[in-house]
Amino acid sequence: MQIHEVIIEKAVLHDLASETKEDALREMIHALHDAGRLSQPEIVLADVLARERSGTSGIGDGLAIPHVCSACVHQPMIAVGFSRKGLDFRAVDDKPVHMIFMVLGRLNGETHNLKILGRIARLLNIPELRESIAEIPPPAQLIELIKGHEEAFGDIDPPKDIPTVCVAGAGHGGVSMAGHLALGGCRVNLFNRSEPRLHTIRGVGGVQMTGEVEGFARLNLITTDPGEAISGVDLIMVVVPATGHLDMARMLGPHLSDGQVVVLNPGGMGGALEFAEVTGRMGIKTFYFLAETETLIYACRMTNPGQARIFRIKNAVPVSTFPAYHITDVLGPLRKLLPYFVPGDNVLKTSLSNISAVFHPALTMMNAAWIEETKGNFEFYLEGASSSVARILQVLDSERVKVAEALGVRVLSAREWLYQAYGAVGDNLYDAMQANDGYRGIKAPVTLDHRYITEDVPSTLVPMASLAEQLGVEVPGINAIIQLAGLLHGVDYATVGRTAERLGLAGMSVRQIRRYVEEGRKE
Repeated sequence: MQIHEVIIEKAVLHDLASETKEDALREMIHALHDAGRLSQPEIVLADVLARERSGTSGIGDGLAIPHVCSACVHQPMIAVGFSRKGLDFRAVDDKPVHMIFMVLGRLNGETHNLKILGRIARLLNIPELRESIAEIPPPAQLIELIKGHEEAFGDIDPPKDIPTVCVAGAGHGGVSMAGHLALGGCRVNLFNRSEPRLHTIRGVGGVQMTGEVEGFARLNLITTDPGEAISGVDLIMVVVPATGHLDMARMLGPHLSDGQVVVLNPGGMGGALEFAEVTGRMGIKTFYFLAETETLIYACRMTNPGQARIFRIKNAVPVSTFPAYHITDVLGPLRKLLPYFVPGDNVLKTSLSNISAVFHPALTMMNAAWIEETKGNFEFYLEGASSSVARILQVLDSERVKVAEALGVRVLSAREWLYQAYGAVGDNLYDAMQANDGYRGIKAPVTLDHRYITEDVPSTLVPMASLAEQLGVEVPGINAIIQLAGLLHGVDYATVGRTAERLGLAGMSVRQIRRYVEEGRKE
């Protein structure tokens, strides 16, 4: 990453209208908002002003570099403002400020922000560049001036305290995550099981991101070699359909090193349990940490090969480890990169909290005719979820909650989850879904041969139904959806899906299951 790449051209303001420091900072932050780079400008402004109260950013000679790391910022970005009259920043030399470089970074990205501040100071100490910028060139020319002088310095190296990452999976979620992490200053390897998905990305050296995260994200390594992909990395983010977890365990298992963290994004229903069963049967003795998330943190889509759009980043996504007591080992390094993750109780809770089981299969099949007629050209979660469809989703959700209760686990209802993840509020599930801005623009699948059925039925509904049968819980709605999916695709999903046996839970009592997920020991 270099400074010129994160200056937002639409937030280079030639002549600030503001006459006070606070108003100038507000003007610059709202320029970033108007450029589509900040969704909550007032919160960011409050964070910047709080940082200013702890010490002036006016460093003298007419220059100020206000900076802050905020939970509302998803990647480093810089706004530039010029005040012809001059502003009182209480600068160290008591002179008015005419040039402002505002640096915003992501939460927990303080070390990276310091490197950016250091690079700005280094550049502005070049007399020729400083004089050229003081003439207030047009935005595009200003960025080119900085680029020309910065090329000799090379990329800003990622801070040593930022974990290195392998993203395993080059689908919608994997490409989005790789791009987001790389734009946040992380060194990222991208691994995929087959070459075709990597071809374009390899050709350009990275991913073009739009939406909540913008810019070209250069990747460190793009490969189909699992050993090369995870060699020396701290964190392995597995972002593949849950049906691919078994293959990923087989491919990555032999190359895992002691202390590496493997996170399934998401785990589906029992992903971490299946991953552990597979590596255990393979005789893998490496001491690695294993975790799964409740859901993917992004609402996202690949828009073209090598291009991805993040519509929304969820506010808070629980992550749990197997066994549960490893959560403190995993959460620290994970939150350095993605502070949206919060600790979950155990993998039973993250598994049973996976809302994909409720939304995806039934919503897809109940819109089968519309999907086939329009090739998915409608807003899936909004236009596809009529009030009648939402009532059926509510039945499935109630059965999911009952299975969780039988295991002694408290999970959020789908309506509660929509509020936690997106801030969407409604008196019932239909109203809450319709109120979710994060769903706007997300189209339906173009075909019924889609992971919303082929993945979510065998990897969420089948294990849920299997455990329900073992625990004596009636789930007629879930069983009906499994049967309908089987009729639709000609597949016996109840047989090929994740069962209690495949998860290593067959024949266990509730007490034994809970002890296993908490402590990793079978009696």
